[in-house]
Amino acid sequence: MTYLVILCIMAFFTSVQAEVKRLVIGNVENPWREWGGFENVDDATKPGWIQPQMTSRDVNILNKLYQEGRLWGGKDPAYYKPGDGRIWSPNAPYQQNKESLPKLADGVKDTLVFDYFNRRASNKGVTIYIDLGAPYPVEEIKFYPLYGDLDPTGEHSDLYMKGYEVYANDGSPETQDEYGRPVYHLIAAEPTNTDVVVTINVFPPEYIRYIKLRCTSPLPFELDQIEVRGQGYLRQAVFTSEIIDLGDIANFGRILWAGIEEPGSSLKVYTRNGRDKTVLKYYMINDIGELEELKEETDEENRKKWLALPDDAKGPVVDDTENWTPWSAPYDSSGQIVFSEGPRRYLQLMVVMESDITTNRSSVDSIVIEYSQPVLARRLLGRISPRKGVPLGDSVAFEYKVTPKIDEDKGDVGFDVLHIRTPTEARVTEVKLGGVPLSKGDYRVEAQENLLKIYLNKRVNSDADSLEVNFKCVPLVFGTVFEGMAFASWTELLGQRIEVEDIEDLSVQASVDFLGRVLGHVRASPSVFTPNGDRINDLTVISFVIFQMIGEAPLRVDVYDLSGCLVSHVLPRGPAKVGFYEVPWDGTDEDGKLVPPGVYIYRVVLEGDKRWYTGSGAVTVAY
Repeated sequence: MTYLVILCIMAFFTSVQAEVKRLVIGNVENPWREWGGFENVDDATKPGWIQPQMTSRDVNILNKLYQEGRLWGGKDPAYYKPGDGRIWSPNAPYQQNKESLPKLADGVKDTLVFDYFNRRASNKGVTIYIDLGAPYPVEEIKFYPLYGDLDPTGEHSDLYMKGYEVYANDGSPETQDEYGRPVYHLIAAEPTNTDVVVTINVFPPEYIRYIKLRCTSPLPFELDQIEVRGQGYLRQAVFTSEIIDLGDIANFGRILWAGIEEPGSSLKVYTRNGRDKTVLKYYMINDIGELEELKEETDEENRKKWLALPDDAKGPVVDDTENWTPWSAPYDSSGQIVFSEGPRRYLQLMVVMESDITTNRSSVDSIVIEYSQPVLARRLLGRISPRKGVPLGDSVAFEYKVTPKIDEDKGDVGFDVLHIRTPTEARVTEVKLGGVPLSKGDYRVEAQENLLKIYLNKRVNSDADSLEVNFKCVPLVFGTVFEGMAFASWTELLGQRIEVEDIEDLSVQASVDFLGRVLGHVRASPSVFTPNGDRINDLTVISFVIFQMIGEAPLRVDVYDLSGCLVSHVLPRGPAKVGFYEVPWDGTDEDGKLVPPGVYIYRVVLEGDKRWYTGSGAVTVAY
């Protein structure tokens, strides 16, 4: 595997001169093929763009795989790669599977027929499986023995399959059983076949990856060729970049792309980043039966070393989750921030183009990734406390501590701004730097609904400068992650994510007493009010908290008299989500008239999918 290095020239003066850089993959100037590998990708039809490959009726898909060395046994690929095909039968011995069955796709109509099943006593139930390696648009499946001019004596022409069933599967996870095996559907059957050449028309055309051909006659048969044809774009095409080496760790900004999604198609972009050049861990089983990791510099070198091992010495091959993030979720749209757990040197991206309509496809011109160097710190480690047993709906005092790992010799610049993502608006009570409390003039605070911003009057540029922010806010869900970002206000460098040493260091869990609770803290204040127009105590505020709810649900707040009659829809039925609510009632009924003095019942109703959550109380109207 080739590693791509982006060389950056950075100038340092009395202050750091830095800017956001742009890594461009694709278009005519930065050809996709120079950046990674293709799986069913076409980069020739539209110069600078990539799109799914297209197949036509004049191409036998099986023969194409055979000619390209992508059919196991055909030209004996050294190892299976995504997109490779295979033909096999559980009813034939290994040597027949390896040597004879692949010749069913060699495109040569000659005596090299698959004749194993003309020597069996009964062939009923004999099954041949085909894996095309990917879902292809299929319109026709054809199979036949040696016949015509190539069989002048006619001894082979009668060895056609006298009864058959043909099944198909598109290879999608939705059409697999619990063990990941294809669940086939029948597309053709003929119990008393008389056609030497069997042609099955698949109408309407459908995406097929797996084909199962089952003989339903006990009579002997031979096969010379199997053909699979169709017209349209492949269902899925994947571009996977090589590991991109940025030369040093970098912070990431937005990922942007220019692409087209025709109806029925989709374009998905993924990224992952890491600390080294290997995304996999290869293990061998040593002489005493222990797993020993292979330590070559690249995945390709490790793979070659692993393949050279005896079979009984090959250990598992697993993702390197210690040094690499998993593939991100697909980005919703161009312009989102690249997911990263912190500054990283190595980056990889993947583009997946899919379609459910054989005539339509998605395509992409280029991808741009923003990044910046130098970084603020080698690492910024965060930790929050308390982390367990906090109440929901009440104000809780938290301590948020950021410990920097800064190497000025490598260009780390430090930071002076910290953003903390909070569930509700927070109030800062104290800020410490290096364990020493700062005066109010040494920092500035901006508190928004879900974001707390702290601006320092000095740089944090030393390992000794741990930053501690004490604040109060109200948790609303059982598990809350207080994500953080640091910035250097004097540069144009991108922000740097606050990392964790342990996965729960920035996570806060509520007390188990709140499990299953959705509506709480329902109250009215004041409980006695006098709506007489003197602007003193003229209304009451019904307040409550919704927590631990995903999405939205209908909410209403009503007031009733003591006989149970509805007095007012204080808050008409409408959508609500997690948060604080304050609903005023001015003592009027549905017609806008003041209600008589007395005691009234207010009722909050949240209509969940499986149950309704309610809270109620009493309020007194006096004059």
